[in-house]
Formats: sequence, C-alpha cells, structure tokens
Amino acid sequence: MADNKYPFVKNLLGAGDPLIMPMKCAAGSTRTFKAGEILTFNENSGVVTAVDAVADAVYSLVIAAEEQKADDPARYIPCFMLREGDVFEFALAAADAIEYGEGLTLTASQSQQLTVDVDGVCVAHSIGTDNVPQVGTTIMSKSYVQAIFNKEFSYLYKNILQKNLKKNMAKTAAYTVTLEDCGATITNKGASGSVTLTAPDAVVPVGFNFRQSAMADEVFVFDPKPDTAKCYIKGGAQAAGKYVSITDIGDWIDWEWDGTDWLGTASISGADGDISVEG
Repeated sequence: MADNKYPFVKNLLGAGDPLIMPMKCAAGSTRTFKAGEILTFNENSGVVTAVDAVADAVYSLVIAAEEQKADDPARYIPCFMLREGDVFEFALAAADAIEYGEGLTLTASQSQQLTVDVDGVCVAHSIGTDNVPQVGTTIMSKSYVQAIFNKEFSYLYKNILQKNLKKNMAKTAAYTVTLEDCGATITNKGASGSVTLTAPDAVVPVGFNFRQSAMADEVFVFDPKPDTAKCYIKGGAQAAGKYVSITDIGDWIDWEWDGTDWLGTASISGADGDISVEG
C-alpha cells in the first residue's frame, strides 16, 4: 500500500529545488494516489494515473507531489518533473546488492518501488554509493535505491521540451548513436564517402527510435547492436548483426528498438530504389 512520501533527494547538476508542474488527473472517485507515487501520463485519456505495470513505461512518467484523495474532484495536481540530474529515492521490490549505474525498471502493481533490471530495458539507473564498501569489493545489499530516470521516459522531455521539434544531425564520418539521439533525424549530408551509423551497444529503452536519412549519394550504413539483434527490413527479419545500407538522396529508414531487434520502416525513392543488406 502506498504512503505519502517526498522522494526528491537532490539534483546533481546544481538545481536546488525540484521542478514541480501541474498535471491533470481524474476524480478521486475514479483513481487515487499518494504523494511520491510514480505516475504515467496516458496520452489517450489525457490524465496521469499511478503506474501498475512494468509496461506503463511506454507512456511518459512524472511523480506525484501531492495526494489525490477519494473525495477530490478532477483537477490539476502538482507533480515532480523528471529532469536530467534529478535524484529520487525509492524502495526496491527486493533487497539487492545493486551497483552504481545499474539499470532499474518499474514494478508491477507497485508505484513506489523500482526493480533491478534484468533484460536491458530500464527506465532509471542507480546513482547511490552508500553500499560501496570502504574496504574490499563486496557490494552490500540494500532495500532502497537513489536513482536518476532516463529522460526518454520523462514527460518533461518527451511531451514538452521536444514536442513538435526534431533533432537534426549531419554525419560525414562513422558515428555511434546515443540515447540522447532518440527521435533525431541523422543524415550523411556533406559526406564524400561511406558513413556508418552504429546502434547503441548498451541499455536501450523499448521505443527508442531515430531516422537514418540519406542526403548524399554515398553508401549510408546502419550497424545494429547488440550483435544478436536483427534488422526487420526489406520484407523480412535479416540475419543477426548484418549491416543495412541506403545510397540515394531522399531515401530514409525509421529504426525503432523493440527490446530485442531493430524494426525498420522505409521510404525508398532514389535512383537505385533499393536497400542493401550485408551478405
């Protein structure tokens, strides 16, 4: 059962106070929640509700800064926005010798707990060092964790700061895509030779996406990572780890990570009218 809590700890980038903004919620007769519960913004209903499933990360996240009681009307309720550098403290679903930087996911049916990630799809990372020993290398087990949420899951970044804007990047040399490039259009404009985009070989949230857009008549390659990942493109699932390339100005592929593979949706209109897959 949830309790009223104040989970904000500090901001590592120097902001003294948390950023609190109003979010619309349904009447308490429909949904209640406590201060300190992780909330998800449902884009279909337009209101925030307490998370109750790991998959709720598909929506944008905030944290309630005030309780919504059973007799409260539908209203705008203050919520913590999840900024870069913001540290929040939550209970772990199970005590764990969690290390600094380890990934965390939402917890089913528990909106005030986080779970140590096991499949590489995390919404936050551990930032606390209180269980690091002064002597030796054995990390101590603990029941609470201080964490920073990935901005790809933040309502502030997904729905406000980046709304209706698209990051545009031109690469003329090999480039490894980062989590900060989510939603970006990456081109090879100005390139005088082949350019390879390498997918992040790290923890990538489900739904991470970017557009590979050819803006030079040169080979523009996508190298999927991890090496076990397949590219779903050109009529089927290609062999794991195989490169995919386009060559003509105006051709593009939208890549989206589904937790296992890279899903491609393409528009091919150039002279060659084709996508090449490594043999």
